[in-house]
Amino acid sequence: MKKIEVNTLILTAFAMCAFAANSFFCRAALGAGQIDPASFTAIRLIGGAITLWLCLRIQNRGAQQGSWVGAWALFGYAVLFSMAYLYMSTGTGALILFVSVQLSMIGYAATQGDRLRGLRAFGAVVAAAGLVLLLWPHLQTPASVLAAASMALAGACWGVYSVVGKGSKSPLADTAGNFSRAAFLMVLVWMAVYFSAKAGVHIPGVTVERGLALYTVYLPTPTMAGVLFALASGCVASGIGYAVWYKVLPALPTTSAASVQLSVPVIAALAGVIFLDEAVTATLLVAMVMTLGGVYLVLRAKR
Repeated sequence: MKKIEVNTLILTAFAMCAFAANSFFCRAALGAGQIDPASFTAIRLIGGAITLWLCLRIQNRGAQQGSWVGAWALFGYAVLFSMAYLYMSTGTGALILFVSVQLSMIGYAATQGDRLRGLRAFGAVVAAAGLVLLLWPHLQTPASVLAAASMALAGACWGVYSVVGKGSKSPLADTAGNFSRAAFLMVLVWMAVYFSAKAGVHIPGVTVERGLALYTVYLPTPTMAGVLFALASGCVASGIGYAVWYKVLPALPTTSAASVQLSVPVIAALAGVIFLDEAVTATLLVAMVMTLGGVYLVLRAKR
């Protein structure tokens, strides 16, 4: 068994906290109305792109790489992720995202001949049942349905991104290139939203009170707190988080690298409880045990 050094454990813990912080920063900014989803996502992706570019320069890893397929998947994930956190708690969103990513990758692996049998199949069923249990309370209003669907689709996009990047020889360079491309796409979207708001364009909207209706595009002025949360999400949680993760990944056994990511939804939920005064419901706890336990069985059970 590969021995894991103490510094590797510390850096791994930092990377997991950084990944969980993405959920916390996004919910803290959007849930409190500090910034709109388009501006948050644009700042996050631009900040992440700049940070990853600097990491490449510092480590002399060469030029940015990546692909437009990966960039579109990253773009889809980032936009849907921000939309979901308008109406969803930190822990619930992180758990839906994580399980959606895992189930989409499990589904892809099945199409490639990696059939689930025995404990692995049981684990996948339990995880899927836990996801249904978690989503069920969010199917009561149009806004909550939109949030749940957005986060599940964000997870699917990240699953596509992971499949596209599987086997990458330069993961940091690929991630940097994908962030730059996704940031470019997001700037175009932000400009479209901005000029639509200026022109008073009407689009379908969703609110908790009124359900589905037509609303004028509105782009509020971000507060300093909202901008700082977006920068922290892009530069620290995404940029530095991925750089650290790719640095420690070669030192981790494959099963450990997969299993340790089970901690991310738990860390995110704790952050929401401690810093945002979010409630921990019995449904969330049961769903967390089912989904994380099910995914663990899929990862660790014999094939």
